[in-house]
Amino acid sequence: MRGSSNFYWGLINMSDNMKRMFDRIIRNKIRMGNFETTDRDMDCVRKLLQFPDRPFSAADFCAGSGRAMEILTQGSKAVTFGVEPNEEKYLELRERVHQACFGGYEQCRISKDYFRLIYLNPPYDDDSESEESKRERKEKVFLRHIIQYLAVDGILIYNIPRRRMTKDIVNLLVTNLDEINVYQSHDDTYGQVYVFGRKRSVKFIDRPEVQRILGLVAEGIVLSRLPEAIDPIYKVPAGNVTPKYFRSIIMDVDQLRVVSCHSSLSRRGMEWTTPKAPALKLQPLLPDKEMHRVLRMASGRLNGKVGSGELLHVLKGIVKKDATTEIEKVGDETIETTRETFKITFRIVDRFGNIRTVQS
Repeated sequence: MRGSSNFYWGLINMSDNMKRMFDRIIRNKIRMGNFETTDRDMDCVRKLLQFPDRPFSAADFCAGSGRAMEILTQGSKAVTFGVEPNEEKYLELRERVHQACFGGYEQCRISKDYFRLIYLNPPYDDDSESEESKRERKEKVFLRHIIQYLAVDGILIYNIPRRRMTKDIVNLLVTNLDEINVYQSHDDTYGQVYVFGRKRSVKFIDRPEVQRILGLVAEGIVLSRLPEAIDPIYKVPAGNVTPKYFRSIIMDVDQLRVVSCHSSLSRRGMEWTTPKAPALKLQPLLPDKEMHRVLRMASGRLNGKVGSGELLHVLKGIVKKDATTEIEKVGDETIETTRETFKITFRIVDRFGNIRTVQS
């Protein structure tokens, strides 16, 4: 009976493991993106890196929720960057990295040869691949494009299923990187491997190195797992934390509002619209009426900064005159009547960069 009980509980544990595996696969198909990275793997990856004592740039161009980058750079002085096209994941990413771009990397303008550390877990999907797309698979396109953003001497960490480590991928890696090491993930769900390398200044293919790496990932060869306790192998260079370009063509309204508040253009706009020598404030004989204030605003006498604190804004009043001509014939006479109307328009920019227009 005891043997039957152990067998029974063994089946239950196996069932639970299979369920977790298929749940992860289904979530990946829904996202049509990269396979999930486990926290254990990222802890091991971090132990292979020696971070500098000064700030350095770290980027993930398929960042998801930003969890992988958060674990990878935890406790370091990294200035982190992330790109993510999924809106739900992007909202999480904004909270985990210093700078985030919404959209694919193709929709972003990013400084080349810049980032000191890049983690790349590219998307792939066998089911949706056409014959044409298979000529250059998603993970190869990502690698070829993203590696141009890595600075010379910068470290690339490339996460890819072992079966996808084909000769064309290995050629691309060897052409651009030195000190290449390949490790097997601790999670066998997707058979992922992690490729580490340092970008060199000159591109060339080292044929023996290509054969060495192909031999490591060949079917049936036992590949070393990510080390869990080891001295760092790769020293990450410091610097490059303020790229000239890191923005998407898809605007994040919340991010735009923050940027506009700290923009030098906003500050100059305040200066341009505020009189340097404002008119003397005179006390009226009678209490001010609302119409009087409207007329002063419309005439431009109150242009510039108005209010204070949360109510601070910039006001611009404009009055435009419209003339309408009507022609009426009475007998042999033609009567032409011109009527003039005045339209009052107020343009307001508040302290958050919101622009409002009020028109009479």
